[in-house]
Amino acid sequence: MDNCNGFIFDYSKCVGCHACLVACYNENQTVPPVSWRVINHFNKEKLPLLGFIHQSLACNHCIEAPCLKSCPSGAYSKDAITGAIIHDADKCIGCKYCTWACPFDAPKYNEAIGVIEKCNFCNSRLKEGKEPACTTNCPTGALSFGFVDMDKPKGFGISQKPISPRINTFGDEVLHSIPTLDMDAAGTEGYDVTQFLKKTTPSPINTKVEWPLALFSFFGSILVGWFWAGLIGNSIEFPLWLFILLGSISALISVLHLGKPLRAYLSIINVRTSWLSREILSMGIFAVTAFVGLITGSFSLIIIGSIAGLLFLVCIEMVYSVVRKKYSTYIHSANTILTAATFFTFFANYYDLLLLLLVIKSALFIARTAIIEVKQVPLYTLVAFLRLFFGFVLPIGIIAFNPNINYINQLLIAFILIAELIDRALYYNEIEPERPIHFERELVVKKE
Repeated sequence: MDNCNGFIFDYSKCVGCHACLVACYNENQTVPPVSWRVINHFNKEKLPLLGFIHQSLACNHCIEAPCLKSCPSGAYSKDAITGAIIHDADKCIGCKYCTWACPFDAPKYNEAIGVIEKCNFCNSRLKEGKEPACTTNCPTGALSFGFVDMDKPKGFGISQKPISPRINTFGDEVLHSIPTLDMDAAGTEGYDVTQFLKKTTPSPINTKVEWPLALFSFFGSILVGWFWAGLIGNSIEFPLWLFILLGSISALISVLHLGKPLRAYLSIINVRTSWLSREILSMGIFAVTAFVGLITGSFSLIIIGSIAGLLFLVCIEMVYSVVRKKYSTYIHSANTILTAATFFTFFANYYDLLLLLLVIKSALFIARTAIIEVKQVPLYTLVAFLRLFFGFVLPIGIIAFNPNINYINQLLIAFILIAELIDRALYYNEIEPERPIHFERELVVKKE
């Protein structure tokens, strides 16, 4: 089977009947509500001056599949004959990272069994010379299977990332062939189209869902900054048992994020291409070298641990490189390297540098959250204010007073901890995986 074969979709023919979806259910015996193929309905409000189209989409079995590259456990593979991207549930740890990386929302997390499921291209049918079940059951010919021109520009709702999805689209001109409709008859007179543009789609990534990741990355930043400070002779000393306890809690929390926690050992299988694998491996190297180095006093292990800690933080940031950001700054205030540096300056008694970092992080936080409208999300605004109050106003007052007094110093670290934790938690509400629905604003057509 030619690996350049793939899905062909015509927007002008799709009526949103869901026949392809039902065919997928029948062929693969999937259990609702998990559906490997999804029908995206754009402009659900049916505004008369906006295009109203459907889009049938499943896994496009990309040449440079982001799910295969991002999966830490090596649960994905490419069939050498058909080029289909196949998922092995027995190797899946349920981390859901592939759902972040895929811009087509193809991998589906099955909460009932704790692993991912996805379209397999009807791989067995392809090897028998047949077409996928979804294409053979489309009654209008909107969805078909055949040769895909990889050089053809991608149509509406298809990601422009350099991943080479095996899909061609046609009929995009329907977006610009909208008949004139009287606004009064449609009952939408006075409708503000700008509100349509501002609407957002709920993201599967948020603080409530991803709290284990928020705490894991937060504790990791503290540990690395604390360890770096140990290289300074006059740093604040804390008991070793507390360092070990915090590291153990951090590792345990990270496992809670997995659908299959007992398979956590598989998370370092794909170090070659997965930033998540690299994150876990570098975290392990940091934990071991830091622990042994602190006990034995080995200078070489301490240096290795310091470098591994930095790599660990870099990997954390790169894990989130696959998602969309709702902010525009290149570096965000919850950046784990900046957070580690903040704790380093505190533990090392570098209060001038600490003050500078608090100013920088507060400015970045304000820039990051400026897109949020106060009147729309008052609770978010209150939490943001608390982050600035505890992370900027109070610390500046304490440092100006005298941070060397013991109880004052304890207040300072308490305020910084609260502010940094709030910042990290809010960060997960400001990222989202790319989805076809994000292209909906392209439907806006100016009325002539």
